[in-house]
Amino acid sequence: MTGVILAILLLLLPIILLLLFDRGNIKKKDGMDKEEVYFKPENIFEECRRIVNEVLNSDYSELGLNRTETLKREKQQNRLKNAIREACLGDAGDREYLKEYLKEILQNRMGIGEKNINKIIHFDNPSFMSAQDKFEYMYVQYYEKYGPASFLHMAQDFSWDIPKETGKGTAYCITEDDIEDAYYNTGVYGSYNDKLEMLVQRCYQKLYGHDCADILIMDESVDGVSGGVGGKSRVEYNYLDILESSETEANSMNYDTIYCVLHGKLIRLKFLSFGCEENLERVVKNIYRYNIRTSLSRKNPVIHGTLKNGSRIVAARPPVSDGWTFYVRKFKSTNAKEIESLLVHKNRDMVINLLKLITMGEMNYCISGPMGGGKTTLLKSLVGFMNPGYTIRVAESSFELNLNNVYPERDIHMMQERGDYTIYDIITGTKKMDTDILIVGEVNEPKIAGAYVQVAQSGSRMAVTTLHHESTDKLIEYLRNALVSEFGISNVSIAEKQVVDILNFDIHMVHDVEGRFYIERITEIIPYRDSEYPYDINEATREYYARSTDRRLYKLNNIVEFDKKEEAYKKCNDISEYSWFLIKSVLGNEKAEEIAGQLFRGGGAA
Repeated sequence: MTGVILAILLLLLPIILLLLFDRGNIKKKDGMDKEEVYFKPENIFEECRRIVNEVLNSDYSELGLNRTETLKREKQQNRLKNAIREACLGDAGDREYLKEYLKEILQNRMGIGEKNINKIIHFDNPSFMSAQDKFEYMYVQYYEKYGPASFLHMAQDFSWDIPKETGKGTAYCITEDDIEDAYYNTGVYGSYNDKLEMLVQRCYQKLYGHDCADILIMDESVDGVSGGVGGKSRVEYNYLDILESSETEANSMNYDTIYCVLHGKLIRLKFLSFGCEENLERVVKNIYRYNIRTSLSRKNPVIHGTLKNGSRIVAARPPVSDGWTFYVRKFKSTNAKEIESLLVHKNRDMVINLLKLITMGEMNYCISGPMGGGKTTLLKSLVGFMNPGYTIRVAESSFELNLNNVYPERDIHMMQERGDYTIYDIITGTKKMDTDILIVGEVNEPKIAGAYVQVAQSGSRMAVTTLHHESTDKLIEYLRNALVSEFGISNVSIAEKQVVDILNFDIHMVHDVEGRFYIERITEIIPYRDSEYPYDINEATREYYARSTDRRLYKLNNIVEFDKKEEAYKKCNDISEYSWFLIKSVLGNEKAEEIAGQLFRGGGAA
């Protein structure tokens, strides 16, 4: 009997040992899985969110703390609430405060340190890092050297600002291969602090910032950022396309598309993606909220706004838009006080002297050109030539010029439309604001155009604005039609005469696909003073002919043009006797001659 039991135990022993061994392996495997799960980036971010929400929702009055400690914690709680609300709206101080708060959570509450940070993002094994990981890691190290304008230096160092041939033309784009080459060729070896800063930035942008666009939106060398433009929209998406096509670009969705403008060059960041429509939607819903009373909704599907740093925002959503989309346009990449930083081509001194002569001579002018052509930046520079003793009043749909920051010692009053108070109301109101110089940020509708012309006639010494027209004839026609349609002037010729009498110059500013900014032409508008009617007719008959005939009321005189082939400015004509007389009446003969030199003295055009 004993022998039988012993035999059975000997048979069961290997099985028992095998089970115990497997159980140990299972426990070990379970432990590894739990650790791996814990250190997944998305879980780290959600744990940060949970801890922050715990602080925000705490009622410190119920913890039995003394009054001093309770008030201290409530103050910290309110500071955190404000930072979360304002950081994504362009407040750099709140952004840094929130990032420091998250850093403290990661290190002290979650135990992230040198020994385990590589488990979250595989800095020690770059083959497991995504292109976005490598880009942001490199950016952190560039930031230590160049500060908040680091992207420009990265683009120049790695030739990201050079166009690529696509087979259908040239375009600017940064691909995953470009990031890989930059990362491996430069040999990125950051410290633990670099890794931590990169992790904090990723945590911040995922929870409270602008996701993968956050760095670019806050980088001062980038002129603009747009997301959700291009790619397939949710409406048109067809899962069969995945089966029918193997091209990555053909299958990209709108949330996979992000562009930036770097010194006039439109660059697609093909290595970045919001990941899903929900992430893009969150960014769009948050980015426009500074100083806005309305919310983005089906009733208000497109909203124009600004960030705290002055950047202009446009947010759009379905059903008007084919997807969730945002545009950020910034105005900091060029030093506004130094016109030489904008006009860089040969013979630029000749053009700068002409602009100086026109501005100091108190001529009315428009800076025309396409969107993103540099009109706003040029206008900022030209304000420096205006008489410092004059008052300047600025009317804008949203603050873009920010002239008070550029010229803090000047008497400048800036106003933007809000609610029922429109740009038209601002322009007409400047008549009672001791206005010497009126600047209209942008004439973008007939009522504003008409108000600009009327104020220029009687309400100020000088009136300047920007428009989007490609030719001076079209510009004059637009202003003329605005007077007819909005201000009850029934005779087109009279309306046109009012326009050409007050508008002296059209400065046409453009930039090409290679990002070069230049003034394409400076055109003088010369009104005809002497009608070619018979000299012996009476005044009433002369007026009849003027009203009933379609006679041209002005002449255009291109003074300077840009030669694209030679990439240089060239003089075409002198300033007319008409404009030269007006300029000398303001500056005096000696000062006008000093600025004009031998180049632009009046008399060249009839």
